[in-house]
Amino acid sequence: MGLTSTWRYGRGPGIGTVTMVNWGRFVCLVVVTMATLSLARPSFNLVEDTTVEPEEPPTKYQISQPEVYVAAPGESLELRCLLKDAAMISWTKDGVHLGPNNRTVLIGEYLQIKGATPRDSGLYACSATRTVDSETWYFMVNVTDAISSGDDEDDTDGTEDFVSESSNNKRAPYWTNTEKMEKRLHAVPAANTVKFRCPAGGNPTPTMRWLKNGKEFKQEHRIGGYK
Repeated sequence: MGLTSTWRYGRGPGIGTVTMVNWGRFVCLVVVTMATLSLARPSFNLVEDTTVEPEEPPTKYQISQPEVYVAAPGESLELRCLLKDAAMISWTKDGVHLGPNNRTVLIGEYLQIKGATPRDSGLYACSATRTVDSETWYFMVNVTDAISSGDDEDDTDGTEDFVSESSNNKRAPYWTNTEKMEKRLHAVPAANTVKFRCPAGGNPTPTMRWLKNGKEFKQEHRIGGYK
């Protein structure tokens, strides 16, 4: 029993980098020890289904992760839809259709944003509807003037990440500051430090575990580790 919060981060050589060097998914878990009740189960025979379903060959333009774009406020941002032979391209931002306006220009396979602001950050997608299937290309855009991404404004020793309960009443684990955990993408230039925060409370005090790409992330995996 516990709570889960997930982040992703991309790393590149600097502001404006379009090539993702490293990609990972961090998961923060709050774990509460509980008693386990074992129930006797009747024996049964397992019959293996040998039917093999034919696999559909992946298309050339299917991707597992979005391209990461990092820009500073005021810069112009240009995204290119790499869908081949697309007769019609449709753009969305965070699932909402995008059309041209005084700052957004759509020219062929390009989406241009003039004078980018932090509000332009988000998940962009271009899709081409065809008679057989519909393909989509994704872009994760982060517009920030910070050198590194994380909770730098709350650069403390992390002691407030756990809130102790003064009463003797038992309480399930909970997140104490969900606003700090809304930032899901952390785009950081190479060799910079990135921070993830999981402020939690409960009685007894919850135990924190970190996962990266589904595997436990230990302190010795990086210089500085975690607190």
